[in-house]
This record gives sequence, structure tokens and C-alpha cells, in this order.
Amino acid sequence: MDLGLTSESGGEFLRFKASVNGWFVDGAEKDIKGLTLDPSSLKTGWGQIQEGEAPDWVWDEKLGVRSAQPSKEHRRGFSIQAYIKDVGWREWSANTVGALMGLTALWSKIDPQLKDNQGKAVQVAYKGSTAEQKGKGTTRIPNFEIVKWVEMPTAQIDGAMDTVPAPKEEVSEEIF
Repeated sequence: MDLGLTSESGGEFLRFKASVNGWFVDGAEKDIKGLTLDPSSLKTGWGQIQEGEAPDWVWDEKLGVRSAQPSKEHRRGFSIQAYIKDVGWREWSANTVGALMGLTALWSKIDPQLKDNQGKAVQVAYKGSTAEQKGKGTTRIPNFEIVKWVEMPTAQIDGAMDTVPAPKEEVSEEIF
């Protein structure tokens, strides 16, 4: 019996890779049209992410209030739980410039609506990415549009998101 504990399993995660302008779920490229996000799960902090290694995160005590940078290798980043159709809940964490800019722009739209949508999830449509010159290189910024607020697709169990697929009536849009 394989317990899936080897490094080959790679864990469950969501990533946006600007270098290939694509989304990856659990290491495999996936065509993402939309996500359902749990705004209450958003954390900001410092992350050191290296290919083939577990990320090293030091989270801020309060959302958006910078803690001390633990090392030169740690860069600002975030983590948020994202529900993906036909997959379930995955953590989207990143410390890349493009992902940070994409989430920052999206959060500026989510934040004003939080008070009226306590305990709900927000469905966002992925609208492609925009190439932007940053320093000596170019990055891609994922673009999102809020579609609607919905009941949380699945329950949280002991603070971790359950990976049971959401009931169809709660996630009515074709892309969610």
C-alpha cells in the first residue's frame, strides 16, 4: 500500500507560474477559468519557496502588518484557500511579484465587500494575465473579476479545508 508520503506526491496546492503563464494544481497544469476563495483564510507574511522543497513561511500576526523579515531569502507573500471545480480545496500561496500584484488588485475589490459577506466565499473569474516589466525582467499578473459571493462550498475541519467536492447547488456557475 502506497501512503503517498514520498516527495513524488508533492502535496496539494495551487500555483500561478508567470514563466509559463499557467496555473498548476498539485504540480499538473490545469486550465483555470475561476476560483472560489475563502477570504477568512488569507494570511500574509514572509515566504521562502524553492522548487522541490517545502515552503518556509513566517506569517504576520495581523493581516497586512509586516513582521520582521526572517532572512534575505524570504520575500513577502500570501496564502489563501481556493476551491477548484472538480478538484476541491487547495492552498494558493505565493511570493512572486506577479501573483502578489494579482492578489493585491483582487483584494482591493474583495475587502470593501467583506463586512456584508461574513462567513461566505467569493467566486472570482480568472480573466487571463497581463505582462508587465519589473526590474530587469517581465512578469505576468493574473487578473480576476468578482462574480458573486456564495455560501462556503465545504466545511472546515480542525482549521483545515476539507477536500470534499462542493454540492452542485452551492456552486452553480459552470466554471466554479
